[in-house]
Amino acid sequence: MKKLNFTGIWKYNSTKSSLQIQPPDESVFVIDHRDPVFKMSRTHVVGGKRDTLELDLTTDGKEISVERGDLRFRSRTFWDGEILVFETNLVQGGKEGLNIVRYTLTESGDSLSAVERFRSKDLNYDNTWVLDKQK
Repeated sequence: MKKLNFTGIWKYNSTKSSLQIQPPDESVFVIDHRDPVFKMSRTHVVGGKRDTLELDLTTDGKEISVERGDLRFRSRTFWDGEILVFETNLVQGGKEGLNIVRYTLTESGDSLSAVERFRSKDLNYDNTWVLDKQK
């Protein structure tokens, strides 16, 4: 089974994406993927405010824990066939949620799709992020 390589700089494409949350003004993902090592830096800009999250993961399902202010989460990344799954259990302000993102690449490798499903007691949404590889 072929494992994809997500290495690159990926920029949010608002016209191809379908988000149920407020879309960012811009979003850039920088990924260094040398399976099983998966390092990701994600920067969203919303209303002029920049938010960057950096994660060092492995694609073997090993769980990591992160704390950012009042946000705590446990994440793991694993392969489901040719799809890379990023699963996060999070707690913020005493409220729990589950976020699952399924990453795939186009055959040409110039576009990344991230199908996201977030579920909690108070908030549920489904997003399809399309990111274009930067040259």
